[in-house]
Amino acid sequence: MYPSKDARELAILLRISRELDIVGDISATVDNPSEVLAWATILTNPEIVAWCARDSGHRYLQVTANHERAPVRGRVTAVLPCEQHAEFWCALGLDELESGGREHLSLTALSTAWASMPVTPADIGIDDAAAAVIAPTGTDEPAVEVDGT
Repeated sequence: MYPSKDARELAILLRISRELDIVGDISATVDNPSEVLAWATILTNPEIVAWCARDSGHRYLQVTANHERAPVRGRVTAVLPCEQHAEFWCALGLDELESGGREHLSLTALSTAWASMPVTPADIGIDDAAAAVIAPTGTDEPAVEVDGT
């Protein structure tokens, strides 16, 4: 997802500012479960809620906490759209959550679900060609010689 024109303009202004002090609420959209887990781990006393939109049925995982010290004074929220993270949603035990439903979760549940996720080469930035080079073949030798000899 690309940021809107207004978000890009604000990002530029924030980068050129010497100091930042926000009084009000902030919400951020994150792209993967590890990012929402990072927010939940760093924020103090986070409220973690999974919910399904009433109209579309789209699934979301949200972490919210009050923040009362600089640079942010207000509620801070990170939201993970979960349509592309069905396996993580299932690992959280949310398969039966209906449209309009909400489920409060613990940081432990979030962490446990993340720990159960398989890590694929694409998740860590390895493309198919590189994965073939380092794929195990049952021996200590690489599947393909790395230098091509």
